[in-house]
Amino acid sequence: MLNEPATVFEGSRQFANEFVRSLPNGTFYTYLLLTPEREAFYVGKGTGIRLLQHETEAIRQTAIHKSNPFKCNKIRKIVNSGQSITYQVDRLFGGDEAACLRREEELISFYKRRCDGGVLTNLAAGLGSMSSRDPLTTGRHAATLAGVVPGSPERTILNLFLQSLGRVSSVPIKPLSEYRKRLVGAYPSPKALKNPTLRNALTIVASVLASGRKIKPGVVVPRKFAITPELENWPLKIPPPDLVEGVIENGAASDILKLGLVTLVAADLPENEAFQMDALQVQKVTSLVGRTVLDDWDLL
Repeated sequence: MLNEPATVFEGSRQFANEFVRSLPNGTFYTYLLLTPEREAFYVGKGTGIRLLQHETEAIRQTAIHKSNPFKCNKIRKIVNSGQSITYQVDRLFGGDEAACLRREEELISFYKRRCDGGVLTNLAAGLGSMSSRDPLTTGRHAATLAGVVPGSPERTILNLFLQSLGRVSSVPIKPLSEYRKRLVGAYPSPKALKNPTLRNALTIVASVLASGRKIKPGVVVPRKFAITPELENWPLKIPPPDLVEGVIENGAASDILKLGLVTLVAADLPENEAFQMDALQVQKVTSLVGRTVLDDWDLL
């Protein structure tokens, strides 16, 4: 059970800026970003003005915002509607970063990420329980976190991104550096497919979200897209690359085509293939994922 003391601060961006700037240098804190309805949608830890930087990254739409387009779309939707984010500082930890990490993990576990049935847009589950462990124990723990692949930063980045959208038994996206090149049209799916699944729909949604597009009639869904790693709560000892290119893997691409969720836009190279959606296909994907969910992700 989460131990919830009185919040040390809650208010607008202006007053949050004044509050964190008044703290002694090097003070760690845990914080939450809240919707106008005061529902938490992101949990973090930091020092200085870290809690304010998410909104800046989202609005400027620099390469950094691609590290978590789910979170940034949420922020842009709030701001573009004329409303404001509420900032909440949960606790102060002085210079004790390990304690701050543990509290962050506790908060994420309490509110839960969207993919775990909760409300948060966080990609990772937090590193609190790893902060004070020896390297061997830390490595074993990291291997149990959803989406984490020890020794493979690129796969970990793509897995965490996809799993943030919804739980799937296998991730339909692979690093461009690892996939076996195969044109979708040349090798149609041999499966006896009948009804599309959430996994099929999320294959499409992942590309649309990462590419900064909307799910609407006429949208072109690229088979290849790029993701910038979210450095907060990076779960591996190996540092992540600055950018990872992902591609919808061969089987998943063939499946969404055979199921009629998309129409192929042919190309000479597999990674340059794309898919297009008409009104009926948009309706099918929307029904699988849920209009409320897609609207919340600012994809409609």
